[in-house]
Amino acid sequence: MIEISGTTRIFPVIGWPVEQVKAPTLFNAYFKQHDIDARVIPLKIAPESYISAVRMLMAMENVGGIFVSIPHKPMSVAAVDQPTSRALLAGACNAIYKGTDGKTLIGDLIDGEGFVRAFDRTCQSTPFNWENARALVVGSGGVGCAVAASLATRGIGHIGIYDTRAPQAEALRERLQNAFPATEVVIGTPQAKGYDLVVNSTPLGMSPDDPLPLDLADIAPSCIVADCGMKTEMTRLLIEAQQRGCRIQKGREMMIEQSPLYLELFGWPGVSSDAFRALEAI
Repeated sequence: MIEISGTTRIFPVIGWPVEQVKAPTLFNAYFKQHDIDARVIPLKIAPESYISAVRMLMAMENVGGIFVSIPHKPMSVAAVDQPTSRALLAGACNAIYKGTDGKTLIGDLIDGEGFVRAFDRTCQSTPFNWENARALVVGSGGVGCAVAASLATRGIGHIGIYDTRAPQAEALRERLQNAFPATEVVIGTPQAKGYDLVVNSTPLGMSPDDPLPLDLADIAPSCIVADCGMKTEMTRLLIEAQQRGCRIQKGREMMIEQSPLYLELFGWPGVSSDAFRALEAI
């Protein structure tokens, strides 16, 4: 039984919906295993109430930080006092915490770093040629922004961005192209042909009957297919990509790799992702 008392540090994870989030199970298992008096609690908050909810929650002394889930990540830039440079670049935050003064609200975006750390593991056996590689990122919401920005930070040669919300995709393209002139950043189409890496960062895949977020026709077997969704471990996209001989990366791996980054921001530095990988069966 997990006890909560007046001394417990509370970390809300806020989404709309919130049923898909894995952070409570993962982090609460870690806190219990290491006898840490802290708990992650899911809160379902509508977009129109989000910014006021962040301010209210972070004013509470026993709230140590907020995990931000869909669709609130872009809105979080306006909800905090001080977004980090990578949050501003991508236009989104997924971690909110208090500064050293105990009052300033800082927003950071660590999805992208979690993604590329997981990608490094995926590519352990076969090095990835970043400079000459072509990546397609489908979705320009908080996760898509984070992934695209981190790929550009790593020096990838080409990024195609696709989103049905064309103005949002174009705004991300412009920010990335201005920040990373050595990387070619274009508006792409949802087709995997010709890419070395394709990433789904849309909600498509949360339900078994969802359509594919991109067309896998003529995809090269050497292409790596990643899905950032966490509600379903093996989405239809990943299953079909695997059937075509492609390596895949599950959304859970991104969460595992960014978990130590959350802890560092929230006051527990120096934790390895292996400590969370050991909890995968829980």
